[in-house]
Amino acid sequence: MIINLMSKNIIQIRSGVDKYSNFLLYYQSMENVKFGDYKTELLKSGVISFVPKGNSMWPIIKNRGQSVVIKLKEERLKKYDVAFYVRKDGAFVLHRVVEVKDDGYVMCGDSQFTLEPILEEQVFGVMIGFYHGKKYIESNDTKYIKRVEKWYKRKTLRKIRLKTFFFTIRVKNKLKSIFKKLFGR
Repeated sequence: MIINLMSKNIIQIRSGVDKYSNFLLYYQSMENVKFGDYKTELLKSGVISFVPKGNSMWPIIKNRGQSVVIKLKEERLKKYDVAFYVRKDGAFVLHRVVEVKDDGYVMCGDSQFTLEPILEEQVFGVMIGFYHGKKYIESNDTKYIKRVEKWYKRKTLRKIRLKTFFFTIRVKNKLKSIFKKLFGR
C-alpha cells in the first residue's frame, strides 16, 4: 500500500502512548505534508496512525477503509509482519513480510504477487494493529494471524479472488465513465 502524500485529501495522524489506545489527534492537510513527515512523526512520538490509500493490502486492509497503527521498529521483523518502509524512490509503502533474509526482507502486498526485496535500513515502522470500523484488531491477535496465513497458503484461490475483485473495480469505473459521458455528471 503506497502512502500517497501528495493528494489533496485530509489525513489523520494520531500519536501518543498509553497502550496505543489514547491518542492525541490532530489533522493536517495532505497538501502540506512533506515526504519525511510520517517518518519524522514516528521517530518523534514512537507511534502514528493514519488511513492508508490503495488496494495492495486488500482484503485485510481496505483502501481508505481502515486506520492502521504503526510503531517504530525496534527489532527484526517476522514473517507476516506488516512493515512501513520507504522505497529507494522515496515512496512510503505498507506491505507484508513474506520472507526474512539476512540483510533485509522480501515484501509483498496482500493483493499482489510481485515480490520486492528491501534492505533492513529501509524499514522504520511495523503495524501493531488496525481499526476495522470501531473494532481495534491487534497484529498479534490469533484470529488475525490465522486469517493471514490462510490467505497466503491458498495461492490459487487468492489469484481467483483477486482477479474477480479487480475486474469488478474496472467494470464499476467503466460504468461510471459511460454514465458521466451520457448524463454529464
